[in-house]
Amino acid sequence: MSALTRVALLILLLCLSPLIRAETVCVSSAVSLVQAIEAIESQPEGSIYTIKIVQGTYQVDGAIQMQQAYGYGVRVLGGYTAGCVSRVINPFNTVLDGRGASSVLGVWSREADSEVLIEGLTVTRFHNYSAINLQDSDQSRIEVRHCRVINNQVDKALSLWGSRMVVSNSLVAGNSVSAADAAVVLEYRSGSDSAAVVNNNTIANNTGGAGLKIISADGSYRLGEVANNILYGNTVDLNLLVFFYSGHSLSVRGNLYGTMLGTPLTSDNIVANPLFANAAGGDYSLALISPAVNSGAASQHYSFPSRDIVNRTRIIGSRIDRGAFESPQDDLNGFIVSTTADNGNNTSPTPGSLRAAIKAGNAAGTPYKVSFELSGCPLVININTALPDISGDVTIDGRTQTGWSPNSSYGAFDATLCLVLNGSGASVPWAFHVPSSASNAHLTVKGLVLTGFTDAAIKLEGGHDHHVLGNQIGAIAFTAASDKGVYVGGNASGAYIGGFDDPSVVNLIAGTNTAGIYLENAAGGSVVANNVIGFQPDGISAAGNGIGVYLFNSPGNHISYNYIGNSGNAGVQLSGASSQLNTLQYNVVGVNAQGLPAGNATAGVALSFAARQNTIGAPLTGGYGTNIISHNGGPGVWVTPSGGAGNRVLSGHFLHNAGLAIDLDGAGPTSNPTGPSSTGPNLRQAYPVLTQAIRSTSATAVSLVGTLTASVANTSYRIDFYLDSECGRNRRSLGGAAIGRINVTTNGSGAAVIDATLDVPTQSALGGIGATATDSNGNTSEVGNCVWESDGNSSPLFADGFE
Repeated sequence: MSALTRVALLILLLCLSPLIRAETVCVSSAVSLVQAIEAIESQPEGSIYTIKIVQGTYQVDGAIQMQQAYGYGVRVLGGYTAGCVSRVINPFNTVLDGRGASSVLGVWSREADSEVLIEGLTVTRFHNYSAINLQDSDQSRIEVRHCRVINNQVDKALSLWGSRMVVSNSLVAGNSVSAADAAVVLEYRSGSDSAAVVNNNTIANNTGGAGLKIISADGSYRLGEVANNILYGNTVDLNLLVFFYSGHSLSVRGNLYGTMLGTPLTSDNIVANPLFANAAGGDYSLALISPAVNSGAASQHYSFPSRDIVNRTRIIGSRIDRGAFESPQDDLNGFIVSTTADNGNNTSPTPGSLRAAIKAGNAAGTPYKVSFELSGCPLVININTALPDISGDVTIDGRTQTGWSPNSSYGAFDATLCLVLNGSGASVPWAFHVPSSASNAHLTVKGLVLTGFTDAAIKLEGGHDHHVLGNQIGAIAFTAASDKGVYVGGNASGAYIGGFDDPSVVNLIAGTNTAGIYLENAAGGSVVANNVIGFQPDGISAAGNGIGVYLFNSPGNHISYNYIGNSGNAGVQLSGASSQLNTLQYNVVGVNAQGLPAGNATAGVALSFAARQNTIGAPLTGGYGTNIISHNGGPGVWVTPSGGAGNRVLSGHFLHNAGLAIDLDGAGPTSNPTGPSSTGPNLRQAYPVLTQAIRSTSATAVSLVGTLTASVANTSYRIDFYLDSECGRNRRSLGGAAIGRINVTTNGSGAAVIDATLDVPTQSALGGIGATATDSNGNTSEVGNCVWESDGNSSPLFADGFE
């Protein structure tokens, strides 16, 4: 989900940086809109600025130009009613018309780890280098969604240059662009670990250049996803010639296109005419017989949007429609559950029961949907013997029961779920099970309450691309706990537990004995995002799991934007040599939705038994991905004595943990080695020793001096700095908030001088500063000694923390 919409996360950041503030303006005229956009540059550092635009057409002519942003966020949002009382996200209702003049809706984000979002607008008849142009200077997220960019005469209709770039659910059509460029251009930021996402868009009938072009300007690591788009009728529809470098990872799947330049695509991308309803008249919705209807890829790494470009429900039918518009065509066969009765017999199940529905779905041979038409809400279906294993393509949708309503926020769970499946703790292992033999199975479970199962409420051991969306697993009074919430193992090739940018897909997973989510599949590749793990539905009260999220020999999983608290052990644990290349970003571990302590009993994140090469926080050359890991009963992140190497722990916020912010080897501070090591957790990388920290007289910067020793000779290291309100035990830093980073290169003896000046939150109190070192293979050290800041007017004699 969008970091700017994470209210609770922002509350925590407010605590860390006292003068971060949010400002919102509501505009209803072209003059006020231009003034609001011009005010972007005058917003103070650390601010979050939102421009809400009332529905209507705004003749902006040449008055809108590129702006530089110094705050943590800028949002330009269309679709509001008068007074900005409510909102309908549909770009047809809010139009910015340049009338052929030289305008560009552009923002250049200057603040690290900030965000720019353009949503719900039509931008038309702009004549400039771009119609929409977003850039970042230091690891920001820049995103365009639910927009129309049409009939512009530009070099590039929509251009993004940065680290984390997202274009989704948008229409880019009828633009005249330059031959050297494209209608949509994403250019990875040089020298950083970057990601590009282009999903669920229609890019059509643009002349002069390509439809979509992705540029990788250097050899830095790149990744991204181009999924379920329509690219058609452009001079060249898809140009990937300048992207493909060895070692890069770009998933191109489920697209419909006409022509392309680059490596041939996988078979789920099709070459076909999309059969628009009336492209000549500007209608790029899909005709009833379009090959794009109900034919998109079954999964997207960044999950599916819940609504299409004009705010219609997605998904209708067996698969998402390719492109920005969702057709009303529903190709699903189905079964309506009409009774809560259950005779426990999988051979001759009770007619109209859930058991009968699953049996019918397995036999269908086509995608199959199980709906509910029962009397009352809530209702309990008691499961006394295991339901049939899932072997087909089956969707079980509890949202169809009258009385259901979706979850509306992140960090808590206020959905009204009508259907409770209760195993009663009576030796029923699971509610739903996909066996390892069911290689083609695809299970989606939505809007149910699951409790009382002796193994896992949902156990996925075969099949692929399963979805667990908007369910409550556990935390049900007067019922038995399940042993595990969701288990993914065996031959299963990934699952989507939760999702992005849609609060209705949030799962509440709480009160399990072993783990809320347990990933043990050799294929890995699961996404666990935006879940509330270890809490009651209010997001505040405790309902801890044994472990929040447990990965055992499972690689390449993406864990992000989750609230994880109150576990009886670690919040997240990665174990086993095959638990590698996992990414944990933007999680809140040990804190609840109100920013109050909800610590896990031991470490916030623990790595053991050779778990290696994982990313916890920022990538090696990036600054985005901050996890908040606080109030835990052990270290913030603990690479235990059995842990592996290459585990990068970067740009986190570590507050009030009982142990070190980052702990290697045995619990507690580990002394620096006498020389570089080739064994041990994170190769026992030495930490930097800081000797001086002087706050500037303006209180906006700190100058730091220190050394890094006992490291590999003639090698580059990343140094991350952390500021906290106090120094920890044994004169070691507790971590605190990340305030910046530099790179240093060691000499022939493996030593380097640290001399850095970093910005600090305006008017923040003096504090203690510590630092970590990370080598090019991702081995991050412990946070080193704590040096207390002097105020710039004092003698630095005692500034080294050892007075």
